[in-house]
Amino acid sequence: MSARGASKTRDSLTIMYLMKTIFICTVAICTICISPIQTLAAENPTAIFHAFDQQYSELEKFVCKIGKQGYSHIQISPGQKSNPAPEWWARYQPVDYSIIEGRGSLFNLKKLISQAHNCNVKVIADVVFNHMANLDGNDEFEDLTKFPGLFISDFNSDSNHPGKKSCRINYSDGNRDSEINCWLGGLPDLRFTNNVKTIQKAHLKKLLNLGIDGFRFDAAKHLPADVVKEYISYVEQESQGKAWNYVEVITDRDTSAEDYNWIAAVTDFALYNSIKNAFTRSGDLRLLRMTTGINDSHSVTFGRNHDTIREINSNAINPYSDPSDSYLATAYVLARESGTPLILNWDNRDSSFIKYGVKFRQIMHQRGNQGKNIKENILTGVDSPTVLLMERGSEGFFVVNKGENKFHIPVLDLTLTNLDGCYRELRNNFTVAIEHREQGQKFITRWVSWNRGGMEVQKRDALYFIREPFNQCQV
Repeated sequence: MSARGASKTRDSLTIMYLMKTIFICTVAICTICISPIQTLAAENPTAIFHAFDQQYSELEKFVCKIGKQGYSHIQISPGQKSNPAPEWWARYQPVDYSIIEGRGSLFNLKKLISQAHNCNVKVIADVVFNHMANLDGNDEFEDLTKFPGLFISDFNSDSNHPGKKSCRINYSDGNRDSEINCWLGGLPDLRFTNNVKTIQKAHLKKLLNLGIDGFRFDAAKHLPADVVKEYISYVEQESQGKAWNYVEVITDRDTSAEDYNWIAAVTDFALYNSIKNAFTRSGDLRLLRMTTGINDSHSVTFGRNHDTIREINSNAINPYSDPSDSYLATAYVLARESGTPLILNWDNRDSSFIKYGVKFRQIMHQRGNQGKNIKENILTGVDSPTVLLMERGSEGFFVVNKGENKFHIPVLDLTLTNLDGCYRELRNNFTVAIEHREQGQKFITRWVSWNRGGMEVQKRDALYFIREPFNQCQV
């Protein structure tokens, strides 16, 4: 081949190479245009310890103990400067978003977050954006000039009398205007002007810079959904998708969870009501075979929370008459596969079994991540209004007895269940064996010892069992 021919061939190959490169780059660019950029999704909490009204310095001392129990997150009281009254509700009456002065200083909060992260516990901050404080103690009027950085035009109030309550909330008038635009009690209602949103986003940014891992948006049902969406989008952007958020939505005739759960996880008060009906003394646990709750596996679930306790709320939401009923309900919440349990600090302290429910949930979560079967299923083999038996696939099971008497059944057929092998109860550390017998049937052949099968549960008790190698039952 001549030098001229070789040169021509090289030129042709070069052109073909360039065209191929341009084609590949064009396809890549188009692919990027068509396919949205995927952001990191925050991991859903295993269980949240609600450090209700506790000092940040106090939490710093035992946050690692909470982590060892199985909690993945701890939720703290609102951090902004608030109504100076000492009661817990004053933390939910903001005065100045630019200052950290909740249940401790900025320094206290920073130390708590650092210690929590040292033991792999994440911190959720409570934020209150619907309203400001009632400093004058007057439910009808407030001096709106007392709040740094805010103007009278940043509030919903009587147009002829700035600072005067403009309207009262009607929770059953068929629309949500009053829920969003009227004062909640005597608390000055904020309008979401550019100024208000700038101040509140700066508060979110300050907390994120301190290391906060997510947020609870208080009284979200009183905020326009598009504003809640804007704030959570801002958090996702600033945290690069690493922050986990949920919103407080107390449902009523005008407000449903679906108004907000397209934005983030919501508080499942519908499930709370369903569970409470079953766990009260006159209730029937068989009702829980078909629970009524939000159709969202990530909704925040609870046996009770601070809004449902009569002792601290004059207008408590559907409270229990007997707190011990709520402990058993909380035990059930922790045993479930779905939901994000929020556990009140008092209940974690006062109940003998709740902390073991947290550990059970952590173990089930870990085994689920390993690809093991942890599917939740309430078993009908125990047909009792006071006793509920739930399997978590083949990896564990839960039993609760809300009755006033010990529950005893000498023979329990579990043939149609996933349970098989040896299981250990977490709190009492005894073992249970489930084995095949004649004609392929499965029974509990050991309950504590080989001298007895069936099942025995003490009154007002909850038990959590995890699967172990079968040789553990032979000890």
